[in-house]
Amino acid sequence: MSAARARLAAARVCAVTDRRLLGDEPFEAALDRVLAAAPPGRICVQLREKDLDGGALLALARRARAVTARHDAALLVNDRLDVALAADADGVHLPEAGMDVATARAIAARAGAAIVVGCSRHDVAGVVAAARAGADLVVLGPVWTTPSKPGLAIGLDAITDATAQLAAAGLAARACAIGGIEDAARAAAARDAGAALVACIRAAWRGDVATLV
Repeated sequence: MSAARARLAAARVCAVTDRRLLGDEPFEAALDRVLAAAPPGRICVQLREKDLDGGALLALARRARAVTARHDAALLVNDRLDVALAADADGVHLPEAGMDVATARAIAARAGAAIVVGCSRHDVAGVVAAARAGADLVVLGPVWTTPSKPGLAIGLDAITDATAQLAAAGLAARACAIGGIEDAARAAAARDAGAALVACIRAAWRGDVATLV
């Protein structure tokens, strides 16, 4: 197992970044605070700052890599495989409408990088297809309704169904639940349904992330 996959395997919470939630708190300080809330490696980070162009995103990714390395935490860069490789991140996270998993895996292999490839999917069939294509992590949701996606909740049964199908097919991808996971009760419910990780944005940066681990 590569170091990147080992770090991902240790994680129970994926903290998805949003600089707008930090107020006046410096980015590195916020990242350090969140990662320090749990034992080393239990929280991984998805750098998701869609407003940044490549150069600014790379600079931020390198800053994030320095902090996550101190905590032995996995770092995935959203959408930008080139930035992930340049920043020596553990992997890339691909939106559903982004680059396909197989292409990302092939590009990373040509670069000699044993990186993690994660992706987002919104239904069970998509989860299984992504895992067959080589995804290490598949984020499925929204499990509960969120302010940004009202009325689109897919429910816990989708998590149970997806993880059962992954196991039946002998696929090793980790399933991650996202959407409305705001407290320990919902995190526990998602894990009871089969999720290996839970992902959150607001609960990570404005809440008590330690309760979700």
